[in-house]
Amino acid sequence: MDESVATTNISTTVNLATRKRRFFAFLIDSLMIGLIGRLSGLVFGDFYAQLGNSALLIGAIIVLLYFGICNSKITNGKTLGKKLLKIRVVNRNSKPLSISKSFLRASCFAIFTAFNGSSISNSSCIPLVIVVGTLLFSISILEIYFVIVNKKTLQSFHDLLIGSFVVSAKDKGKITYTNKKSFLYGGAAIPVILLIIFTVLNLFAKNTYVADMVKIIDVINSELPVYNTSMYRHSETTAALSGESSTTKYINVTTIKKNKNESNEALAVKIAKIIFDSKFTFNEGETLCITIVEGYNIGIASSYTSKNINGTLEEWEKAIPFAELMDKSSKGNSQKNPQYEFLWRSVARAQHIVSGVLHVDTNKINEIKRTTTARIEINFTIDSVYKGDISDKEIIIRKTICGKQETGVHCYDSSLFTYNNQKIIAPINESSADTAKYAFTGSNAKSILLETEENKAKIINEIAKQKDIIDNKKYAPVCSIAKYSSELKKLIENMLVKATAKKAYSDLEKLGSPTIPAMICMMDDRRELAAPLIMLEYPPKSKRVIQHTPKQVVDVLAIFLRQFAGNDFGYIYNGASAKHRDNTINGWRIFLWHLAND
Repeated sequence: MDESVATTNISTTVNLATRKRRFFAFLIDSLMIGLIGRLSGLVFGDFYAQLGNSALLIGAIIVLLYFGICNSKITNGKTLGKKLLKIRVVNRNSKPLSISKSFLRASCFAIFTAFNGSSISNSSCIPLVIVVGTLLFSISILEIYFVIVNKKTLQSFHDLLIGSFVVSAKDKGKITYTNKKSFLYGGAAIPVILLIIFTVLNLFAKNTYVADMVKIIDVINSELPVYNTSMYRHSETTAALSGESSTTKYINVTTIKKNKNESNEALAVKIAKIIFDSKFTFNEGETLCITIVEGYNIGIASSYTSKNINGTLEEWEKAIPFAELMDKSSKGNSQKNPQYEFLWRSVARAQHIVSGVLHVDTNKINEIKRTTTARIEINFTIDSVYKGDISDKEIIIRKTICGKQETGVHCYDSSLFTYNNQKIIAPINESSADTAKYAFTGSNAKSILLETEENKAKIINEIAKQKDIIDNKKYAPVCSIAKYSSELKKLIENMLVKATAKKAYSDLEKLGSPTIPAMICMMDDRRELAAPLIMLEYPPKSKRVIQHTPKQVVDVLAIFLRQFAGNDFGYIYNGASAKHRDNTINGWRIFLWHLAND
């Protein structure tokens, strides 16, 4: 079958390319451009994602260069598709187009690529939205319109723009033609008609569109690293076998994020915070569904993944206080109130908090201070128990006393002299080696307080506050937005396999402090490790390597939490009793609550 047709009623010896040949040539060129876009996305995908809507300019430039160069005299008017279909682009004298005219011809495709799929972030730019919409629709419809109505010269819009033709590759000669003015006038009317339609629709939309949604979208796009945000109401009705039906109502928010390293859950909570702060009016029974899309769109290629995060209004309200958690220091805001900081940490570390009388052998302490470091046993008579379950009235506290050549935080014991035979309040822990004996929390006596009414009130209030945090799981909302949660879950599974355990420890160390919230949220994991040996520098970069032999997953998490956060809530690095682990986990959960709220 002949794939070219001779023109009629025009003076020419040139066979024009049929619509069929032009279509398949354009299809091949589109696939070629798409392949270029996809390959570049593999290399520069993250960069494209950060550009947001501006990435469309990348695709537009590729389109402009491809068609501008290949349809010009440089390649004799042949793109790859045209070369395979044996057709080419020429002027009326069957000569290849100049570079300038070829680029002008290609600008129609480039403009469409640059704006198709983009969004205007500011709702106040409605006139610009109307103009851009009119331009895009006009290009699309004019291309189709002229393909259908122009049966004489088979020119489409971009051909008529500069006076080009697509002909059989070997044909030469002068092309003369006369187009009917009627269909040209019809083409000119299309943009005008579209402009009127879009203007009228906008005027109608002002009366029906929810104005507060528009404002929320503006704030999201301006304050967060996102683009192309949309917000709308939606409902779904489902029917059961019994014949009864139920309707679920949603407020849907969809946005594309720019920063791939930002947690989807954390970003969703920040969006929810903006919505709640705007005093948006939810209808009864509505839930909030936020979809975070990640990827890029350069017009000629795109790659997206998405995650839906649903919740009731009450669930979102609980999570909002943690919206800014990822932006805070992993070590918390310890400079805000140092005295209170020390108080809550002492209470959180302690398995037991008791009051009573400490009986110190001051002569023995002085003797050790003059000679060599040694441990002593101190008798403690208990009057009251504020935290824990000690039933004994007399206990023994073991304490290391430093000799004259040694220094360190564990040597802080001068307060023992001050508190000898006085009524005190002391946070203590059971000895890991001998559960019948105890030690001061933090291995020093700094946390001891005289038993005054003021100190009793401070301790009792802090114990109650921490109990409320644990019992009511006030730390829990952060777990839904914790960064690197999915990555950490995979690493934990690898810790349970001997062949992959060592690498899992190394990979967790590389992730660093951003994993702190996720690790705290996963500390209930008591599964046995496959390779219970970890070598770490502590403090980090000190060249002082410490060997740990953790037994369970929770022990590993405690090791890395100390490494990343510079804090400690229990020495369970080499295994421990269930009671020790429970207390350590609760201490870290209280730390997480303070990290989010201080």
